[in-house]
Amino acid sequence: MPRSPLPRRAPRRLFVRVVRYGAAADEVIPKPHVVRDFLDGFDRVGRLVAHGPLVDPAGDFLLFRATDRAEAARLLRRDPMRELPGSDYQLLGWSPGRAGVGVVIDPPPARGSGRITLVQRVPVVVRDQERAIAWYRDVLGLSVVAHDPDTHYVELALGPGAVALSLIAPRPEWGEPEYSETLARLGISTGIVFQTDSVDALALRLEHAHARITRGVEQQPWGERTIRFADPDGNEFLAFDRRPATARPGDAPTPRTESEDADGSMDGTGELTEMADGLRGRDRSMPRRRAKS
Repeated sequence: MPRSPLPRRAPRRLFVRVVRYGAAADEVIPKPHVVRDFLDGFDRVGRLVAHGPLVDPAGDFLLFRATDRAEAARLLRRDPMRELPGSDYQLLGWSPGRAGVGVVIDPPPARGSGRITLVQRVPVVVRDQERAIAWYRDVLGLSVVAHDPDTHYVELALGPGAVALSLIAPRPEWGEPEYSETLARLGISTGIVFQTDSVDALALRLEHAHARITRGVEQQPWGERTIRFADPDGNEFLAFDRRPATARPGDAPTPRTESEDADGSMDGTGELTEMADGLRGRDRSMPRRRAKS
């Protein structure tokens, strides 16, 4: 029996379509549903990467995938932004050199192949959802991206498209064994790892929030610095950064680079230390947390 071919992989080359509106563009800009229908077609075939308005100057931006420039131009034949009077319309090829942390611009897996396409959410068990929402929002800086009070479903994340934490409060009406099994996952070491731009600043933030730091800032042999902490329900997390370790007496001086601050600190680390010392000096009542050995 002949095997059916696997779905084709999405093309890897990226192209940018830029429209800069003319003076009278407000009168001829396509209706939102027309643009949405066009973009939905791009998305269905795995070509859409990003779309949104330009602000200064006013216009429209589309980032998409195609195999080559000829195909990119062909895909744009039905673009509702194509014939706007007085507007500047450009198609540009783009070759990204580097993406930021958490930004994914690689083509998705072939559709219909059964491959994993997204890590969407990770459950964290809490006692009180509303209290937990406030803590994760105010202390860790996460935002609520989904909340249904009727079903008690809530997700928090760093932003759209990022992996979310799903806060689950066990309810007896679930019945057994679901209720007991979920309750047993309360207050555990979650295995969830966050990346931060500074574990020092995060430690200070946690101290001010009177959060429990279960293991203080440590320099790891592989180059990362880590901190372990727990939410009000005892769920433990790890966070890390990749800043260089603080020099100790007798250490050879580290050669300066162009990215260092004028005072010799890297990315403001010296300013951060001064800020932390100043805050502690003004607030002697702020508790100091000892790391567990």
